[in-house]
Amino acid sequence: MPLENVQVDAPEGFYDALGTKAMVPGWAKREPAMWSEPKPKFVPVVWRYKDAREALDKAADFVSPEKAERRNLILVAPIEGNNYPTCRHLVAAYQLVLPGETARSHRHAPNALRIVLDVGPETYTIVDGTRVDVGEGDVVLTPSWAWHGHSNFSSEPAFWIDILDVPLVQNLENMYFEDYPHKNEPISSNQPDSPLRNKDADIVAATQEKGRVPLADGKLKTMGIHSIGLKAGEVLEHGRRITNSIYTVLRGEVDMDIENLGEVTLTRGDIVVIPNWHAYSIKGRTEFDQLIQITDEPVFDALGFTELQKTKA
Repeated sequence: MPLENVQVDAPEGFYDALGTKAMVPGWAKREPAMWSEPKPKFVPVVWRYKDAREALDKAADFVSPEKAERRNLILVAPIEGNNYPTCRHLVAAYQLVLPGETARSHRHAPNALRIVLDVGPETYTIVDGTRVDVGEGDVVLTPSWAWHGHSNFSSEPAFWIDILDVPLVQNLENMYFEDYPHKNEPISSNQPDSPLRNKDADIVAATQEKGRVPLADGKLKTMGIHSIGLKAGEVLEHGRRITNSIYTVLRGEVDMDIENLGEVTLTRGDIVVIPNWHAYSIKGRTEFDQLIQITDEPVFDALGFTELQKTKA
């Protein structure tokens, strides 16, 4: 690639010779390596639960757990060259497990969580041999490198949202994945009140009392999880931040005004991604609106980047 904006003359052939040695002069970079503030490449996007359910219902006719690791729809940000992430460090997907199905056990370096939308009884995940039942509105955690598989022995299809830090792990080049030797690991214990399960009733009670409630409790080192409650007309304003957020509505309906996207209304099961450096607001529309927010803020906190501030004139 030719050098641009070369301001310093050099002997003939000097720059070409550097290129053959995989070197580029710092005074004549191909493009800037640093800039005055974040330059996000990802964009805000809304996905509708209704659309995902319809597509997954159709996929159920020809996609089985035997043919695919998971029957899911990955929410891929529509930017040039992107074929997987929802935002820089996170990926979200809608997943369907039909009645009587088992999604085989595996483990991987990325952390994961499930936001449960619609399920019947006798639906559970197995995490390192422990059966963890799931119910509508639950948020269930799967820490890095924990064996996990899913089973639905109810008469109703199970729909939930998966969110993982796969893009972050890919960028760190720390990806490990392993299938369990058999379809599912055996159940060694049953913990209906597992610390990995945030029950809907508990979440709602705390959210109604406090307005904003943390759910991860440090169990996932790379993702922050919060339940947020709003009343009709209540507005939360968020300025530009370096962190990325994924929201889903679990109850009610909200209006959001998002930089570079505009005004949108979200209802139960809908998902919106707010990439870094996009201001936005959330406005409640009903008596009690509940959202789950997932962010990569713990990563920035651990690295000390959330404390950075530019010099004010």
